[in-house]
Amino acid sequence: FLSTVYFNEITLGFLQGLREQQPALEGEMGAFAASLEHADLEQTRKDLAAEYARVFLGMSRSPIAPYESVYTSDAHLLMQDARDDVLKAYRAEGLAVTNGGGLPEDHVAFEFDFMGRLCQKALEALEAGDEKEARRCLDKQREFFETHLESWLPDLCSDARKRVRTSFYQGAVELTELHMESERALLFPDAA
Repeated sequence: FLSTVYFNEITLGFLQGLREQQPALEGEMGAFAASLEHADLEQTRKDLAAEYARVFLGMSRSPIAPYESVYTSDAHLLMQDARDDVLKAYRAEGLAVTNGGGLPEDHVAFEFDFMGRLCQKALEALEAGDEKEARRCLDKQREFFETHLESWLPDLCSDARKRVRTSFYQGAVELTELHMESERALLFPDAA
């Protein structure tokens, strides 16, 4: 879900899906999903596309660059060490960024997608009775979370919270923060 939210402008199909199959969401995203019942979905899509362009595509004076390199490199530039590191992690798992439209691999959407794929691999290993592979995938999740996501997503969320205006993107930031808390608790249960 979060990978989709951050990857590109929200599509009409995505909004129709939220309207028809309202997931059990609370907070801002829950309020947004509930508001879709009588909303003009095409106008909502346009409003969200404008917000996405303003905040994440540089169509404002203070956009947000949703790339780990920008947040973690000394010069705050794209295509720095973080990009190389996540690319190595993806390749080590036999995964590649697809349909990226030329975006650097350390984009927040790709990093969320990678974590989701590791979860899927762990689940498949458990279903196949391969506990060793499931543990390996869990260890990779811990490593990626600690080395990558946790090193910059709190700052991205802080920046986004200051800039987003729609309840959808306010909800996305809120869900991202909750997801990070949940991931930390699940991946590092002894730290709590």
